[in-house]
Amino acid sequence: MNNRIIAHKSISIKEIVSEFKLEVICEGNLDYQMTSPNINRSGSELTGFFDENSDILESYIQAFGKEEMTYLKKLKADKRVEILNKYFSYPFPGIILCDTDTIEDEFQKIAEKNNKSLLRTKQRTSVFIRDIKYFLQKRLAAEMMLNDHILLEIFGIGILITGDDDAKQGVAIELIERGHKFITDDNVVLKRTGDDHLVGENRFDKSSSSEHFFLVHKGGGKIDLTDTFGLGSTRKEKQINLLVNLERWNERKFYDRLGLDQVFEDFLGIKIQKLTLPVRKGRNLAVILETAAINHRLKKSGVNSAEYFLNETKKLILENKMKNQGEEGMKNHISLLVNDLKKTFNLEVLCGEDKLNSTFIYKTSIHRPALALSGYYDMIEEDGPDRLQVFSESEFRYLESLDEETRKKNLETYLNYNFPAIILSKIDDIPEYFIDAVKKKDRILLRSSKIKTSQIIADFNSFLETYFAPSITLHGVFVEMYGFGVLLTGKSGIGKSETALELIHRGHRLIADDMVKFIKHPSGDIVGRAAKLPHFMEIRGLGIIDIKALYGLGSVRLTKRLDAILELKELKSDEYLTSTKYTGGTIELLERSVHKAELYISSGRNAAAMVEVATMNLMAKKLGHDPEKAYKESYSRFTEEEKKILDFQEN
Repeated sequence: MNNRIIAHKSISIKEIVSEFKLEVICEGNLDYQMTSPNINRSGSELTGFFDENSDILESYIQAFGKEEMTYLKKLKADKRVEILNKYFSYPFPGIILCDTDTIEDEFQKIAEKNNKSLLRTKQRTSVFIRDIKYFLQKRLAAEMMLNDHILLEIFGIGILITGDDDAKQGVAIELIERGHKFITDDNVVLKRTGDDHLVGENRFDKSSSSEHFFLVHKGGGKIDLTDTFGLGSTRKEKQINLLVNLERWNERKFYDRLGLDQVFEDFLGIKIQKLTLPVRKGRNLAVILETAAINHRLKKSGVNSAEYFLNETKKLILENKMKNQGEEGMKNHISLLVNDLKKTFNLEVLCGEDKLNSTFIYKTSIHRPALALSGYYDMIEEDGPDRLQVFSESEFRYLESLDEETRKKNLETYLNYNFPAIILSKIDDIPEYFIDAVKKKDRILLRSSKIKTSQIIADFNSFLETYFAPSITLHGVFVEMYGFGVLLTGKSGIGKSETALELIHRGHRLIADDMVKFIKHPSGDIVGRAAKLPHFMEIRGLGIIDIKALYGLGSVRLTKRLDAILELKELKSDEYLTSTKYTGGTIELLERSVHKAELYISSGRNAAAMVEVATMNLMAKKLGHDPEKAYKESYSRFTEEEKKILDFQEN
C-alpha cells in the first residue's frame, strides 16, 4: 500500500486571535506557530507546583478563568508575584483570559516582561476550551494520502475499500446504485481530528461542487457520479469506521466469518478494524458489505430493545421517586445518571459501583481539583460541589509533593464534598492512600482510557452541554434522507407516518415518530431524537411497529441534525397541476433559522417521491445550484422566435 504523509500543519497565535476575535492585551509573540491542539487550564501551577515531567508548560496555550483569577487575588502580593514570574518564565506560547473583566497591572507587566501573548475572551472558560480544542484539532489534524482505495458511506458507516481493482470498482457502483454514498476513490486524504476520530476527504477542490465526484477506471476514463446518480449519491467527507480488503478467492486459505476475528490496521495512530473478503463468482459483495456495515452499527449499539426499555423504565421510576421525595438537586428536573456517563464513555469502575444508578449529575461544568487539594475550597463552595471531578497524573504528583499530614487533611476535606464522581485519566499506578480515602468516603471513582485530561474534559463538556441543552418537542415524523434531517409535519390523518414508512422502504432512515424532541447542540445545530422510546411507529390498521426489528439497524438512527421541515397539506383543488410550494421560506426554532416548505398531496400524488424531490432540491440549493435561476438564465438566451415556440408548447 503506497501511503504518503502530506504534512503536519501549523497555525499562528495571530490566526487564532482572528478566528475567535480575541482581545490582544499584550502582543508577545503572535507569530508563534502551534503544531498541536494543546490548551491547559491553569491549576496546580498557581500554587507554585510546576510539573517538570510534563510538556504542558512547553507548548500548551494557558487558559485562566474566574476561578484562577480569584485564587490569585487571595494570595499575598509577594507570593503571587513570585509564582507568576516563575510560571511565565516557561516557554509556553501565550495566555488567554476567559470571562474576566479586569486584569491586575502586575499580571500584565509580568506577561510583557516574559514576552507572552496575553489575550482575552468573553466566553466561559469551559466553553472556550471546548471550542478552541475542536478548532485546533481540525486545523492541525495530521494528514495521510492513500492510493488504490475507495471510500463509501454505507448505512452511515464510513467504509474504506481496497484490494482487487475490478471487484472494488464493481461493488462501488452497485452500492451507489443501492442508495449509498460515494466520497472519493484514488488519493483519499485521511485526517486525524481526535484521539480516535479518523476522517476521509475527497481531495478535489473545484469551484463547482458537482464536478469533483468521479470514479476512475484503471483502464482509462471516468464516471461522473453526480451526473449519473445525482447529488444525493455523494458527500465531501466521512469518518472512517471499517477497512475492507477484497482479494481473489484462494482455495488454500481459511477465511473466517465476518466479526469472529478482529484485525486492525493503523492509520495516523488510529486503529481501524479490517475485514478481508474473498472475491469469487456468485458472491454478492454489495450485500455482504451492507451486512458488515449494519453489523458494525449493531456492535456499537450493544443493547437490545427489551433491555433498553427495561433500563429506561427503571431510570424513570428512580427519577420520579427522587423527585417525589423532594431531593434538593432535582429542582430543575434535569439529571443524568452517573451510570449513563460511564456507559457513554466506556469508563472503568474502580469504586462505588453500587451507587452508579442512584447518583445523578446536574451540571455541565467539569472541575480539576488542583487548587482544592492545596486547601483552597472557596470556589468549590461558591460554584457548588456537585461538579464532576477530573484527576490527571499532575494532581497525584502535586499530592506527593505535600507532607503526609497536609496531604491527608486536604484530601479528607476535599472528599467531604458531595460531588457525583471522580474520573481519572489513564493512570495505571493509583496511590493506595487515595483509593482508601475514596472508599472511606464512599465516593464513585472511574477511570478513562484516554490520557489527555484536556481531551477528557472537552468530551465530557460537549456531551453534557448537549444533554442539558434547551429543548422543544414537536409533533411529526423525523427522518433522514440523503444525509439531511427532515421533519414531516401536518394535521392528524394527513399520512405522515405512512409517507415515512414508504421512505424507509426506499432506503431512508427513521429517527422518531409522533413526538420529536429537539435540542440546541453546542455547535449551534438543532438536533432531534425520539421524545419517548426510539424506533417505533404507529401505522393505522397495523398499530405499533418496531422499525428496527422489521427493517434492520440500517433503517434507523438515534439522533440527527434538523435541516428542513416539510408540512404535508391536503390538495383541495380539482386541478391536478396546482402549483406546489417547495420553497416556503424559513421558521425560527430554538433561535435557529430552519428551512420550511409545504407539499400538497392527494391520492394521485406519490407523497414519498415528492418528499424526496423536495429534499434533493434543498440539497442542490445548499450546494449552490438554484434550478429556478438556471432555468431563467437558459430561457433568456433563446431568441424571440424560440420563446414563442416554447410558450406555445407549454399552453
